[in-house]
Amino acid sequence: MNIMRRKASVAIAALLLFSVLQIGFAKAGFTNTKPVTTVQQIVARLVTRNNRPITLNGQSASTGASLLSGATMETGADQSATVNIGSLGSVDISPNTKLVLTFEQGNLKADVAYGCVVLTARQNTTGEITTDKGSAGKTDPAAGGVLEMCYQQGAAAPTVGPGVASGAGATTGSTAGATVASAGGLFGLGWPATVAIVAAGTAAGLTPLFFPDDNGNPSPSAP
Repeated sequence: MNIMRRKASVAIAALLLFSVLQIGFAKAGFTNTKPVTTVQQIVARLVTRNNRPITLNGQSASTGASLLSGATMETGADQSATVNIGSLGSVDISPNTKLVLTFEQGNLKADVAYGCVVLTARQNTTGEITTDKGSAGKTDPAAGGVLEMCYQQGAAAPTVGPGVASGAGATTGSTAGATVASAGGLFGLGWPATVAIVAAGTAAGLTPLFFPDDNGNPSPSAP
């Protein structure tokens, strides 16, 4: 029984050593490698009025749909929507509107083919509304701001100013944030190290159950 217990102890020690090495490699990876700049992909969320679907990239979409930069949206006569772009801001879309929405960290733009929009850019984000006539306005990233514009089909130029789009039926939705994926695992060490640590701890806890200490058993008495 002592031999089996020694073998179990050796196995546990090996698992613990593997766990320590995994942690060491993980830390070395963080401290010794050069910083890598990663581009965070921003995912916007759609909120439609009364959950009525609008057209998103040629498909029907309603509240809860996600969209990426470059999405084309179109509303009908009885449809309006809000696109929430996390920390960048939001775009409210009135009925009878078609636009392409592009965004990245620090920039939010609505390129309107026709219709009315309200673009709200938060601080540290430059918001802009454009048409085929050019830029209809930009916000100051230092303070953030709101742009409202209507550009009806056949119009010589867009109309820009407070109330022009909200009066045309643009609504305001709730804010939905972007998410960023993490490496996962215990304390962010990654899954290989996490599995090793859990396995070693489990084995250490179960060993006394399967290999009880012989010192607690009475030894045979001598004749």
